[in-house]
Amino acid sequence: MIDPALTVVATTRNDDHGGNQLARTQLFIQGLAEQSARFQLPLELLLVEWNPPADRPPLAEALSWPRSDWFQPSVVVVPADLHRTFQHAEKLPLFQMIAKNVGIRRARAPFVLATNIDILFSDELFGFVNRGLKPGALYRADRLDIVADLNRRPLPSPAECRALPWLRAHREDGPHYADGRQPPWFASARTWLNRTAWNTLHGGPLPALHTWACGDFTLTSRDVWTSLRGYPEWPMFSMFLDSIVLVQAYRAGVEMVNLPAPKVLFHLEHGAGSGWTPEGARSLSERLDAAGIPYLTGSSYDKVAREILRKGPGFHPFNDPDWGMASLVLPSVSPG
Repeated sequence: MIDPALTVVATTRNDDHGGNQLARTQLFIQGLAEQSARFQLPLELLLVEWNPPADRPPLAEALSWPRSDWFQPSVVVVPADLHRTFQHAEKLPLFQMIAKNVGIRRARAPFVLATNIDILFSDELFGFVNRGLKPGALYRADRLDIVADLNRRPLPSPAECRALPWLRAHREDGPHYADGRQPPWFASARTWLNRTAWNTLHGGPLPALHTWACGDFTLTSRDVWTSLRGYPEWPMFSMFLDSIVLVQAYRAGVEMVNLPAPKVLFHLEHGAGSGWTPEGARSLSERLDAAGIPYLTGSSYDKVAREILRKGPGFHPFNDPDWGMASLVLPSVSPG
């Protein structure tokens, strides 16, 4: 077996979160397997199955798993009894960033990409990853949202999905729409004035980092992830936790590389309010508030980011040395 050059980490559970979840995950797996073979990039996929529902098949059985010398998938399981030891476990069935840390900590490759199960990668982006990454850099890419017919059988291929027109693009300066309209808050002069006033009162704007949809593509070396100690392991909804890692890396002097189009990723659109979108932001917040699920707001993220920047150069990790449940032996399955 070839040693992997890249480990891809994602997390999910078989609960149909967002709708057509298994279909999205299946396309994600197929896309990685096909591109790794075509580009001859030895790739390890670590899919962290968090808190598996007892009444549904495990992911190793529910999905189809292609295997080759180039594609080496594993499912790492965080059992329900371990999930229940976390605060707010009864309200939030999956702690996304803690789960990703479980995968990152167990990665074998020198470079690790943290992403999600509804993502496909352009050939241009995959080819760039295969040509040699710099160990002292952190890479970001724009995300294009697409609408695929996930009820179709057989499913559309990853290549067919990548060829679909995009609905929304998440770029360094924020969301853009294919039809030229602007996100809801951009139309409000009041929003712009509020942000300007906030920055004036708090020491100026934050560094211009590509934080939009960064949970879908954060790629850096395993050594940088180790120095960061992964994402903050706070038992809350994942919103803004992915952005904090970028601020930490920036403060440590990691080179921040924003890849230009057509080096992009494609996001398979799913149920409104199940993840963040400009249109669904309010419904997502209302759902979390109604359920009593904690999360970072924009202003609370801003305060955490400024605290990191005030500490001076360095990684300033939030987690202890056992981050990613390093001391635990977790069940692992090599499916396929």
